[in-house]
This record gives sequence, structure tokens and C-alpha cells, in this order.
Amino acid sequence: MRVFASISPWLPLLKDHLSSLVVLEEKAAELYHLSLLEKPAASHRSKEAVLGVAQGGRAFQSLHDHLARQGFQRRSLSQVDAVLATTGYFREDLGSIRFICPLLRPNQKPASRGLAAMPNKRAAFLVENPHFVDVPYLGKNYEVFVPQVGRFILDKGLELKTGRFLNPDKVYESSQNLLIILDLLVAHEDLQEEALNDFLEIRPPALVRDFLRLLKKNGPGSVLWDSAQRLYLERYPGSKIVTLTKWYWDFLPHATRFLEKQENTPP
Repeated sequence: MRVFASISPWLPLLKDHLSSLVVLEEKAAELYHLSLLEKPAASHRSKEAVLGVAQGGRAFQSLHDHLARQGFQRRSLSQVDAVLATTGYFREDLGSIRFICPLLRPNQKPASRGLAAMPNKRAAFLVENPHFVDVPYLGKNYEVFVPQVGRFILDKGLELKTGRFLNPDKVYESSQNLLIILDLLVAHEDLQEEALNDFLEIRPPALVRDFLRLLKKNGPGSVLWDSAQRLYLERYPGSKIVTLTKWYWDFLPHATRFLEKQENTPP
């Protein structure tokens, strides 16, 4: 059976480098649907592919050279909330591809030679111990790495910006992160339990507490929730608001009790 995800057209092109890459952002969310949930994902808006690598620069010179030979141009890529544009690669038919790598020191800049990878403070957290999923495309199978689902969801939750003076771009970006959390957890109890089990392995545990705190601050009635809820209902027209709010009020105490129970269980 031919299974298509928006990352699929990239796979033949990246096949010799897939073992070194971790798929992130919306394309990772699609792969959770297609592989772990075994169901099609709703269409996603981004044509951009975002991939995590262990490091940029000359360590991945071969990948940079490969992209150049395939017709990709290194260029600045705009983002919704970017004060400074990020650097990535672009080809007209496939769109843009962006790489992030662990931030090793404050104010670290992207390497000027080799692979253009943007240092990111949570890249190491996301690419640590990833899981692979099998993606069939045009008669071939590709092993593609994605983050542990708990780490992926936690990363989205820690990006929920709060405060009275958020500009519309920040609200939209944060609502997209909340939308991904709702998209993966609301109707998928097994995935929710897998995420909670992943949370137990995350260090420091304060990251998980911060996630629950931010989710609590951005629940029903908040600006971010209302925005994400609207996007969710547009994506799944048959859904009801009560389904989202019920999930929220069930999930927070369940997650808190689950984590407290595990913390208090002797090893």
C-alpha cells in the first residue's frame, strides 16, 4: 500500500542520510499519526521540513554537498515570529528544509561552512534516543527517526507563551504548538499514556512540571486555547468543543496523579 506523508517526497533524496536525522515539527506529528496511530493525518499547512542533527558545519559537509548537488540553494528562511531569519535550504518544487542542532554555548552562531544548522537550546533534548518509524513510499520502505512522543509534546508545551502583551504572531505560533498537543492527545488515549511514560524519563523533572503549569495557564477561556480550539475544529469539522474541554479537565489531574504516584513509588 502506498502511504503518503508530506515528508515522503524528501525520503528518496535523503535516504543515505536518514540514520543521522530526526524529523521534527509538523512532519513528525504526521508520522505519529501514520505509524504509531496507523491512521491518516489531517493536512498540515507547512511545506517546510525541519530536521534535527547532532551538529552542523563541517561534521555534516557531505549532507550540505549532497543538497547542493540536488539543486538546493542555501538561503535565509523567514519564520512567522523571526526577528532574525534562519538559514536553511530551498528548492522550488520541494520547498525549504531547515536543520537544527544542539546549542553548546551561549550566543552560538551557525557554522559558516558545511551544513547550515541553527543551534537550538532544546535540540539535544529532542534528538536524544529517538524512535524510528517505517514509511512506505513509491514501493520502497524508509526508516525515519522521530523524537520520543513525550519529548515532542513536552517541547510543544514549553513553547506556550503567556502574558498580557503577546503580539498576534506570537499568539498564532503558540496556538499552533497547542494545536499539535490537542491533535495528538485528545482522541488517542494510548498515545497519551505513552507520552506520560516518556515524561518519567525526562531530566530534570522540573521540565514536566513547567509543561503542566503552562498548560494549566492556557486552558479553556484563554487566548491561546480559544485560538487552538478554533484551528482544531477547522481541521476536524465533526468534533465538538465539549470533547476538547473534557479532555483538558481529565488530562491535567490524571497527569499530575500519574507522575506523583511514580515519584512516590520505591525503585
